Amino acid sequence: MSASSSAQTVAAAGDPDKGKAIFATNCASCHGEAGAGGGIGPALHGEKARKNTAAAIAWIKNPQPPMPKLYPGTLSEKDVTDVAAYVESL
Repeated sequence: MSASSSAQTVAAAGDPDKGKAIFATNCASCHGEAGAGGGIGPALHGEKARKNTAAAIAWIKNPQPPMPKLYPGTLSEKDVTDVAAYVESL
């Protein structure tokens, strides 16, 4: 399996609708409603052009400060995949 088909498989596994709800609860306070920015964190619109889904998942799992590490405590593996799918849809 190539890296791109692997990323597509990961993306297909994520549910952006569920990710949106998880994002609203855990991420919007810093990244703004719908990832528009305005908080401590940057806007996430167009993130798909900067990171593929696999890279987005890796970043959510192991972020650099000041982004808090919410996995595996607050977020499950599925939550991370769903949030990544949502962010990639922005």
